[in-house]
Amino acid sequence: MPKFLYMFLCAILLLGFLSCNKDDDLTKCIAKTGNATDITAFTAKISGYCNQKNTTGLSVTYGIEYSNTDLTRNAIVLTASGMDEKGLFSVDIENLNPGTEYFYRTFVLYNRVYSFGNVKSFTTLAHPEPEKVDLGVGLMWGSFNISTSAPTNYGKYYSWGEIKTKSCYTWESYLWSDDDVASRELGGLWRTPTAEEFGKLVSGCYWQWFDNYKNSGVKGYAVYKAKNNEDRGKKNSEPISASYSPDNDVHIFLPASGYASKEELYDIGSNGNYWTSSLSPSTSNSAYYIYFDSENIEAGKCEQRYYGQSIRPVFD
Repeated sequence: MPKFLYMFLCAILLLGFLSCNKDDDLTKCIAKTGNATDITAFTAKISGYCNQKNTTGLSVTYGIEYSNTDLTRNAIVLTASGMDEKGLFSVDIENLNPGTEYFYRTFVLYNRVYSFGNVKSFTTLAHPEPEKVDLGVGLMWGSFNISTSAPTNYGKYYSWGEIKTKSCYTWESYLWSDDDVASRELGGLWRTPTAEEFGKLVSGCYWQWFDNYKNSGVKGYAVYKAKNNEDRGKKNSEPISASYSPDNDVHIFLPASGYASKEELYDIGSNGNYWTSSLSPSTSNSAYYIYFDSENIEAGKCEQRYYGQSIRPVFD
């Protein structure tokens, strides 16, 4: 190699070395995957580690990605809001499916270069079993919706006959299924009620609307076991022969959870929409559901099957 060319290359290398900033060292931004903790049927907390502790003024993004299938194609990415002085951070995951294995890993995006931690996994707990409530209408009603664990939680929204939720509710995303998510998640004799059974719930119980059920801030109906025949099928301000209290009397609470269409949720807090297991006899595109707002309760309505609605399970 000619001497002048050798000296020129050495000068270029030296210039590059001198111009490097220690903050550009990617070894300082290695991501490490932590553990999954606080695991429930629907949530988990994932911890992670970023070796670049001082990120002030730097282009650094960090968090986790997770999936119940393939991390390389179907991962959901969640960024962390901050890290401590040791470089530790955590991310809370919600809306998980019960009894499902999830794969996850930590990532750090530093100056447009990714660093990934090892892939780990965790399995959510089984769906909690609701309390079985006897409302005097022929079968037991569950005390909370599918995909939740409390009476005041809305739960997830399901298209009719489907067992998984999704980000968009349209005919194009509908799977034309006829499964029962209540049976799948709870097993045993749990299932989705028929239109006739929802009709008996309306005609055989006393319904009382609450704008703030038990100080939870949630709107919906307390559905009481009627204390006598005169109170069956009554609601709100209609004359009744007995007094009812959610603190003392047998009832279930149906929150006004609204519904899902396309990529949006509608009418949360103003109405409730609960699927039955009964198809419309006139068209396979529709199924029966119960609709209610603060003034009306209708158990014989039909809706197109792709809409996302709540599921309240019953037990035979």
